Amino acid sequence: MKHVAHVLKGTACNIFIFLVLFALQACMFIVQVGPLTIPDPDMHPLSTYALATGQSLNPVAKDKDAHGNTVKQQSIEGDSRLLTIPGFTNVLIVESISSATQGDSSRETQQSADDVMADHIVVPDGTHTNRSNAYFPLDYLPQAIGLKIAMLVNLPPYAQWQAARISNSILYAIMGCFAIALLPRWKSLMALLLVIPPVAFVASSLMIDGMIVALSACMVAAIAAAAEGKRLISLPRTAVLGVLAWALACEKLPYAFVAVAVLFLPSAVMTVRRKLEFVGIAAVLTGALYLPWSVLFGSSLAQVDVSHNVSVALSHPILTIGKIVHSMLFLGTFAYLPTWYVAMAAVLGLVWLVAVAYTVKQHWTGQVTLASWAGRHRFLVLGLVIAAAEIAAFVLFVGLTWNDLASMSRFEVFEGIQGRYALPILPVFLLGLVVVDNRNGRQPALAH
Repeated sequence: MKHVAHVLKGTACNIFIFLVLFALQACMFIVQVGPLTIPDPDMHPLSTYALATGQSLNPVAKDKDAHGNTVKQQSIEGDSRLLTIPGFTNVLIVESISSATQGDSSRETQQSADDVMADHIVVPDGTHTNRSNAYFPLDYLPQAIGLKIAMLVNLPPYAQWQAARISNSILYAIMGCFAIALLPRWKSLMALLLVIPPVAFVASSLMIDGMIVALSACMVAAIAAAAEGKRLISLPRTAVLGVLAWALACEKLPYAFVAVAVLFLPSAVMTVRRKLEFVGIAAVLTGALYLPWSVLFGSSLAQVDVSHNVSVALSHPILTIGKIVHSMLFLGTFAYLPTWYVAMAAVLGLVWLVAVAYTVKQHWTGQVTLASWAGRHRFLVLGLVIAAAEIAAFVLFVGLTWNDLASMSRFEVFEGIQGRYALPILPVFLLGLVVVDNRNGRQPALAH
């Protein structure tokens, strides 16, 4: 029995389980659900197309939307069978997953593009929208690789989108393996988080959410691996941490908050100088690459006057914070979610609580004060704070861009919050399970 438990804790076994479970789900989703049956189908496919065809930095035209916000409209041109995204369905992740078992009624319409003659068009036009500049172009590199290869071998349009999903799945699987391999302990729990159906779906789609989950997992694993070391981490490893922080910031800024945990590593493994170098590397990459793109090309969709919302939020900070907290608590009610989703969340929560109890018990000395306990398990506390901060950040963003704060009642919940926003936060909960500081706080001890 001990031998079996030892094997299940091993890297090879957990990577194998991860790859098998993810591959089975990815194949099912790719075959059963159309590539354009996703949230925001006018953004992810066209962003992928723009990068694959070298048009991500096409000039933009500034304009005002119906709510008075300044927007940048980017035009891209090419194959009408891809740019018109026929048969697209703007649905939530839960509905997309249901399509895998019930059948995707939009898939045949999406495949009909293969039977249409190619034409050269420019979008956006009077009929078709384009949001190819909503996110940093390199966010779509995994998908663009597959799409470009499919274009070079002249595959039909539907097969091109499928190739983009396959390449996204492959790169997600590779990064998932790295995260599992790097994580010193609780590899099985990391593997579990990386293969739950919502994560498996986004990772095998045209969306960027799967890659955000993978980057978050790699960041947590890299921090844990650094804490495990008996010597100071080198500059190259510091650079890797800085690049991961930059990559997360480029995907969606709130998810980069997990990088703050690097600054709490004990001085025995990371000196103040190394921490400053980490911050510097992430800041230089962000300032040199992401910020110029954001200023010159980036644009997001909003359903309200954002500047007015910001003014309202600053004028009534306590009321705004209350609405944020209320909306965060609403996420825990799982309203309108199917039974299987609620059951999955309950199982994950129970497994995490058991793991926390086991970790605390393993390091219980009998005479523990609140201060010493908090010092020893500071990464557990830090992980919870970071998770709450990330949730609050995306709730605030949705509140400012999709809700009229001035007309909302005090107890009204923000509209537009989707459960998939919480998926990249799941690896953060592993921080406190892996890194536990000893009494003097100078040398880390790993949770067993």
